[in-house]
Amino acid sequence: MVGQVAAMPLSLLNNVVMARYLGPDDFGLIYLVATAWSFGILFVEWGQSSTVTALIAKEPTRVGEGLGTSLAWRALTMPLVYGLMAGGAALLRQGHECQVALALMALVYAVYTGSAAIQDALRGLERMEMPAKGVVAQQILNFLLVTPILLLGGRVSAVLVGQAAAMLAVAAWAARVLRRLPNASPHFSRSTLKHLLAAGAPFLALNISLALQPNVDALLLAKLAPPESLGWFAAAKRLVGVLIFPATALATAFYPTWVRLWNEDKDAFRHAVSTGLRASTVLVAPIALGCALYPDIGIRAFSRHSFGPAEADVRVLSLFVLALFYSMILGGAVTAAGRIRPWAVCQFGCVIVSAVLDPLLVPYCQHRYGNGSLGVCVSTVVSESFIVVSGGALLPSGILDRRLARTVGLTIVAGLAAARLLSGVSSFVAAPIAVVAYGVCLWGTGGVDPALVDLIRSSVTRRFARAGA
Repeated sequence: MVGQVAAMPLSLLNNVVMARYLGPDDFGLIYLVATAWSFGILFVEWGQSSTVTALIAKEPTRVGEGLGTSLAWRALTMPLVYGLMAGGAALLRQGHECQVALALMALVYAVYTGSAAIQDALRGLERMEMPAKGVVAQQILNFLLVTPILLLGGRVSAVLVGQAAAMLAVAAWAARVLRRLPNASPHFSRSTLKHLLAAGAPFLALNISLALQPNVDALLLAKLAPPESLGWFAAAKRLVGVLIFPATALATAFYPTWVRLWNEDKDAFRHAVSTGLRASTVLVAPIALGCALYPDIGIRAFSRHSFGPAEADVRVLSLFVLALFYSMILGGAVTAAGRIRPWAVCQFGCVIVSAVLDPLLVPYCQHRYGNGSLGVCVSTVVSESFIVVSGGALLPSGILDRRLARTVGLTIVAGLAAARLLSGVSSFVAAPIAVVAYGVCLWGTGGVDPALVDLIRSSVTRRFARAGA
């Protein structure tokens, strides 16, 4: 968890540096091919980030077998997936520059997936400190290698080669760590491959449903609007991607407990999910309001001169942030309750929403406001709102109770009070004061649930107790 927290600002820093030196057009191109490969790599990995880890966790002596089989599958499928993606780009009439970037991004992801397989094996052995160090080291090396390339005038191709070199260094380090462990020599097993493919299919289906929408948005925006619109959208999404980290961390922390409680105590499950929703409500209010009221703070880092229109994107995406904090909790609760198939169907519904709305909204916003990416932002808000409604419908009864309604109401009051407190003052002065005012108002009105305070206190106490032991 600490590794992920440390990596997020480093990731944002790397994106800011690239955006400032490459400009909206080239930064948008990198975002386009990276989004495409984030979808293509799902077929290469086939849900093995979960299945390989689970296999090794259950039978540590099979670490070499699990890792070797996973690496063999990835080596076989990587060129096949690249061929399909290059052919798809040609059918969509993407130019030579896009094809070169797609090929170099294939190199980046080839090294990435090999490193990921090794780190999945280390997670299975419960050597969690190794992947944590790896994720931080990758961002540091990426900054140290890519920044000089940009300062020397390097463009997209040189940047992607630098990223591949950073990932290769992390992969070499992880492989060296793994070689020191017993039974870790990689080797292939046909029976293990069958097991990994069968066990990974449900995870693949869910991951596809989650990854399709960003690809649809990026491809339609690239086709229907000028290149700079894609660059503005990329900057807004990268910024929002850091801000939504607490939602991901919260859902990840709660999920194992929800799985256990669903099987042991349904009433405790309902109470725990309600607690998660209340915690998400308290967290999301200042983040969403910050996006709506002070988007210039984040966009200044990317360069207000080149990415100024992205401020409007961030304002619209504030509603997406609000919805996502709830959908992450709802998704974890629904899957913990064994309803993964209907949840995956709902995720596919988001793809349909984007496919229908993007062709209508992107040209309209490009013509009306000179920024087609606003149309994608609006469709993103609509689709995420659909997911929240669907998740609420799939939840077991008794979770959406009066305590949750009370927390939502008091949070709205505190948020609006903080938002109006310093209207007209500089964002850099108003934003931190507004956050403090929000906390004071929420505490003073009783919006901070004692159960949430006890939850945080007990969690921290347990961690220190384990560290001491």
